[in-house]
Amino acid sequence: MRTTKHLHEMLRLASSTVHACPAEGHMADEHRDVPRDGVEVGSIRPSKASRSVDKLNEEQLARKRAADRKSQQILRQKTRNHIESLEERIRHLENQKSELELAQQRNTQLEEELRNLKAAIASSASITKKTFASKPILPSTLPQIRIDPTQQPIPPRSIPITVKSRDTRIAVPTGIPIPLLAESTDSSTEPSTTPSAYKSNTKRTRRRIELGFGSASPPARSPTPQGVALHPYFIPPSFLKQPSVHAWELPLRLQEPTSPVDKLLYGLIETQKKLLSEGASRSVAIGPLIPNVNVLLAPHLSHLAHPVSRVLCDLLKRMTYRSLIDKLGALLVMYPVYQWQIMNDYESYARIPSHSIPVFAQRSTLHAVWICALGSPKLREMVIADMDRYANEDFIYAFILSINCNWNRDFRDAICWGKDGVSVTKDFWDHCNVLDNWSFDRPFSTTYPELRSAVRFTDYDDLTGVKIEEMNRG
Repeated sequence: MRTTKHLHEMLRLASSTVHACPAEGHMADEHRDVPRDGVEVGSIRPSKASRSVDKLNEEQLARKRAADRKSQQILRQKTRNHIESLEERIRHLENQKSELELAQQRNTQLEEELRNLKAAIASSASITKKTFASKPILPSTLPQIRIDPTQQPIPPRSIPITVKSRDTRIAVPTGIPIPLLAESTDSSTEPSTTPSAYKSNTKRTRRRIELGFGSASPPARSPTPQGVALHPYFIPPSFLKQPSVHAWELPLRLQEPTSPVDKLLYGLIETQKKLLSEGASRSVAIGPLIPNVNVLLAPHLSHLAHPVSRVLCDLLKRMTYRSLIDKLGALLVMYPVYQWQIMNDYESYARIPSHSIPVFAQRSTLHAVWICALGSPKLREMVIADMDRYANEDFIYAFILSINCNWNRDFRDAICWGKDGVSVTKDFWDHCNVLDNWSFDRPFSTTYPELRSAVRFTDYDDLTGVKIEEMNRG
């Protein structure tokens, strides 16, 4: 500062000298290179700012310097604040890195699931009849009957066969003598499938049954055929030793999916079945015993749920149930049923509650896959018997809007937290697997009164229209 002040003072003196003695200006060249206090006069180029500062007195100069310092402090503070905000933003982005990775992983899973569902829906039209709707038929080529042309006719004998016809007994003799040779199985090694009247003959390796006319007097209307050749034939062993089919192995007769709900459920079944065919384990294919409900109660943990429970929960999430507890109960009813449709083994079949086990109509009549989720067996039979009235959106809407699991305890008693998120408690699971705990409110009971014999209707007071159960609690 002293050097600058000294320079300013020298500049002021030089300027005043030039203005005071213009005649002596020619002497400037002689003294231009003569330094003053070690500084060349010609090298000094005073600026406008220097001249303006020179015009300020000490008080003004002090105020200017104070203003400059304050401006610099404000600028430095703004810069510091900006740097701190950027650093805070960097820390925030670094903290979100894990969440971003989870979101990317979830996005990848959803894209893969979407591709699988699209592929399943696209191929459903061609494989539905083959997988579910096909009827058992006889093989196209049966074993040829062995005919022995050298066999001689056997003298006919008469074995009258008595047939009951109301209050009369008619002796009906046969007209063609046929020796029937049939291989039988040993009762000590395999259970016999023949009636009890023939169990005494199961240890014989062959038996011959000869039927024909003899000494017995036939009815006058029964002429005796003449010249009928006799040929022995054998019952193929494949007809006698048919493999037994267990109940859990019998498929359901599901029709081709048409509605979005059917396509979603059918796509889920086919996708998980494909995993089984590729060698996936049981837990990977059908999921745990009790479903995960993250999609309904903790969406941010949906990626931890198994695909079976995730797809079913996502389907129920889009439907308007009476309450959330009824939605959870509906999930517990349908979950084991669709698990068994994915993996048709005894263990999956044994998990299905008795009232949800498929009825005969489901194995013999084509029906939509969503009907399997109806908990009452008689209700499923009645819906399949009259699908024109019940298999429509109006029925589904009234069903989901009126179903009531009658859980009288607190909602928190129905759910629990685990390592994979939210699940249901054993008490709620057991409660929902008892058919008598379910009932149907209005409008289902008023729209379909003929179904009272299939499901339990909620009782209402005729005068007030309030549920009798609520009146009793009050």
